[in-house]
Amino acid sequence: MTAKIKKILNEQIREEFYSSYLYLAFSGYLNNNNLKGAANWMHIQAQEEVDHAIGLFRFLLDREEEPELQVIDKPKMEDIKDIEAVFAASLKHERHISECINKIYEAAREEKDYALESFIKWYIDEQVEEEANAMDIIGKLKMVGADKASLYLLDQELAARVYVPSGPYAAKK
Repeated sequence: MTAKIKKILNEQIREEFYSSYLYLAFSGYLNNNNLKGAANWMHIQAQEEVDHAIGLFRFLLDREEEPELQVIDKPKMEDIKDIEAVFAASLKHERHISECINKIYEAAREEKDYALESFIKWYIDEQVEEEANAMDIIGKLKMVGADKASLYLLDQELAARVYVPSGPYAAKK
């Protein structure tokens, strides 16, 4: 594995752990604003992001490389004023992560790292799903508008989400 590839993978591990921190912060905000279902949805999202980081960590180990854990920044919450802002920020963040994953794929191709090229495709597919989920919820929030009863029902829908281990190693023992 080249130094360039190792560096970009370690940076992505940090990005995934930051994602988990961000979603935990969103979960706390939503919980404290009596949106327990949306808080649950974000909490599960945080768990999935840890799975994604661990997948990259394990990939480095499988390639006999030493993962280098980096400092994780405090999530920025200044612009979060309501549930709509939470999910808009979530979508913006997922688009950023998609760009990061695409850069890893590009680097794998440039460096002729075929194992990484194959491995990272799981993350590319996952990002399509992540962005679609955020856009779906944003669309529902737009339909709900200021109707509190409809928001309550949407919150109940979000409460139904359950954690299922995620990541390229999830099915492996």
